Amino acid sequence: MNENQMRTVLLIEDDPGDALLIAEMLELQQCRASLVRVERLSEGISYLQQNCCDVVLLDMNLPDSSGLPTMTRLMDAAPTTPIIVLTGLSDESFGVEAVKSGAQDYLVKGDIDGRVLKRAMFYAVERKKLEISLKQTRDLFERQSRIDYLTGIYNRLMFNELLEAELQRARRYGTSLSLIMFDLDHFKQINDNYSHIMGDHVLKELAQLISDNIRAHDIFSRWGGEEFMVLVPKCDQAGTSMLAEKLRSLCEIHDFGNGLQVTASFGIAHFCAEDSAESFTARADEAMYLSKKNGRNRIESL
Repeated sequence: MNENQMRTVLLIEDDPGDALLIAEMLELQQCRASLVRVERLSEGISYLQQNCCDVVLLDMNLPDSSGLPTMTRLMDAAPTTPIIVLTGLSDESFGVEAVKSGAQDYLVKGDIDGRVLKRAMFYAVERKKLEISLKQTRDLFERQSRIDYLTGIYNRLMFNELLEAELQRARRYGTSLSLIMFDLDHFKQINDNYSHIMGDHVLKELAQLISDNIRAHDIFSRWGGEEFMVLVPKCDQAGTSMLAEKLRSLCEIHDFGNGLQVTASFGIAHFCAEDSAESFTARADEAMYLSKKNGRNRIESL
């Protein structure tokens, strides 16, 4: 956006003299944006809830709000709109604090001229766009660090964090907690006989199948390779065994494409008061390998 592409500037200012001066400055600078003026913070918030604007010029002392809360209330109401704070000579410290709290800039009324005001608005808009873009990038990286890239479910890192939280909850409240670990049988043969692309398809299809058939608060994760975990809070041993059997059966009868049938071996561990995350997952792993040893496509519990 260049300096002449702004469409709307919202001025929240109760002093008619200051408002007129700002309007004249923008006119002299040939700023083509529409200047909308309100006198109270509540009116400004109401306007932003119903309209879009490019930038807000905000007086820090208004009839219904004063000081730093004026800016923070406006930010809460319109977090993506850039704000430039206007202060009097005696309130310059408020402007500095406002910038620290999220305003894009502050201008002292007695020192403003049209060129400075126009440039400040332009840079406020550009900085806010960059700030939003950086936040979106950080959020994406944050999500990618916790989600398995292939299946879209939790990865091992995120699962370990959630497991620790559930273990603490189970210890504190004495609630039941079980862990189901399962591994696809003869998965290497799928990759060798059908291609790795088909193998990836099977993993994604399986992840969707399991996700659709567990409770909303069960925690499902790809542990690694073709191994998966389902953490089952607040479910007794019989209920967990029923869930594991349901998942095993669904996997066995599911058509993964072109008639491909896949089975999985399941292991269950039930939480004990002395369990750590390591001992809990190790027991589930041991039960799963016992299932493999005893013929695959079955469930063992420890």
